[in-house]
Amino acid sequence: MNMFEILNTKYDTLKEVNKIAYLYNNIIIKEVGYSFNNEYSVEKLFETKVLPHWKQRRSYLTCQEIKNDLEIATTSLGEIPNNIIILLEYYENIMFFIYAKIFRNDSFIFPNDFTLMFQNLDILIENLNYEIKLFGEEEKIILLPKKPEAIAVAEISSEETALAILMYNHHSMKGNITGKRKLLYQISLEFETLLKQPHKNYNDFFEKTNGLLNNLHIRHDNKTKEGNKNNIINIGDKELENLYDEVYQLLLFCVLIRENLDRKKRVSEFLESIKENQCKD
Repeated sequence: MNMFEILNTKYDTLKEVNKIAYLYNNIIIKEVGYSFNNEYSVEKLFETKVLPHWKQRRSYLTCQEIKNDLEIATTSLGEIPNNIIILLEYYENIMFFIYAKIFRNDSFIFPNDFTLMFQNLDILIENLNYEIKLFGEEEKIILLPKKPEAIAVAEISSEETALAILMYNHHSMKGNITGKRKLLYQISLEFETLLKQPHKNYNDFFEKTNGLLNNLHIRHDNKTKEGNKNNIINIGDKELENLYDEVYQLLLFCVLIRENLDRKKRVSEFLESIKENQCKD
């Protein structure tokens, strides 16, 4: 084993979080003018130059207010926090929008540690198997778990549906049954025609997916009891959320089945054409 292979085995998430916190709290950015020379911490610079005009400000006046409501700390930690993704989202938003709005301003001098912190953040997010999603128009960044099946379906979907597919896995959706229902409805709308065209070897998956969409208060009202012709469900929120998660996975599975069957057909036709050409020769 060489030194680089050894170093790859030494990655420690808690150590890396605390390294990022150290950089974050010790970075000093200088603002130099003709008659002034100001120094800012990362948060002070954000509060002074970015926060007042940030589209996600709401009514916040300081970074500490935001951290209090998010229940996060940017100090050295003794253990990996349960809300580590929220903490990393906070860091990403603060750092990125300072970079986007100020970094190229010649009046400001940024230390190398600013760039190093950005790099360490990216490495940690990658190691946690998450990816960064920027919403430029809304001026916000969120972190989404990397799920190969979700990414594969998102890549063949419209922009709106792709976002719904990826957002379903965001940590803010946990326990958000109404939000999950809306996302599932959006996804099912795009693939409604596909779901009505099952393949004989996978018919059961398509039937079960449609059955759940029709009876779990997604496509239809399955909650109102009086005057409702639809089937009524009477299950708790936890069970309903678990079933929504099953519907999500089944939807992705059905789409990927159809996509791969179509791919198999195209490949088969190509191989058949090669055989025909060989026979002619």
